[in-house]
Amino acid sequence: MAIQKTEGILLRRQDLRETSLILTFYTRGFGKIKGIVRGVRGARAQYGGGAFEIFSLDEVVFYERKTGDIYNISQCDLVEFFNPIRESLERIAYAAYILELLDSVTILADKNSEVFELLLDSMALLSGEASAKRVARIFEIRLLGLLGLMPVLEICANCGKAICPAAKFSFRHGGLVCKDCLESDREAHPILPGTVKFIQYVRGSPFDKAARIKVSSRVGKELETILREFLDYHVERRLNTVEFLTEIER
Repeated sequence: MAIQKTEGILLRRQDLRETSLILTFYTRGFGKIKGIVRGVRGARAQYGGGAFEIFSLDEVVFYERKTGDIYNISQCDLVEFFNPIRESLERIAYAAYILELLDSVTILADKNSEVFELLLDSMALLSGEASAKRVARIFEIRLLGLLGLMPVLEICANCGKAICPAAKFSFRHGGLVCKDCLESDREAHPILPGTVKFIQYVRGSPFDKAARIKVSSRVGKELETILREFLDYHVERRLNTVEFLTEIER
């Protein structure tokens, strides 16, 4: 068994028997991994501090196995706890949403260092003064781009013609559709020009610049609706954290 070491952000934890945990990380060097850490629960547990709390950044040492997807984790040391997130229910909820979304659209051992950096940058941004909603929207847009699921906005997603002001957003076709193609999807939604511009700007700008962009409340609400429905269409299941976000925002 080869021993490996990498940094990772904890996406999920599950109790295993009386003393162990199954931990799921998104890591810098290996993508999403799952492993068992033993002896960390119960009366004789070796306490790991905040390393076993979700969205903590840890340094993880694990042994790869020749068979199976679950590794043996021998060491898990806390690097960053992101404490400011934990002081706000809203920020905790959005951090949990980002983790659940990433977990739902990625598979084990599919390395993508850009996705890891996006996740790390998003947790750091949530620890600051940026709007938690805006951080979530930026994460969604950039994740779609990294996974090859970015909506088509420059041309008609159905026929490839130039887009006109009458264009609408189609979840079925994966982007804007021109007026000639509206019959192909009668459920296509009208979309504000500001919403399209925000998505295009976030997609093409460095992360730090994208984080500073502000939008009107009307555009913000439309972004939330369209991006969530678009992600629901691709994820094919409703995320549990979306329901929680809906509750705390009432």
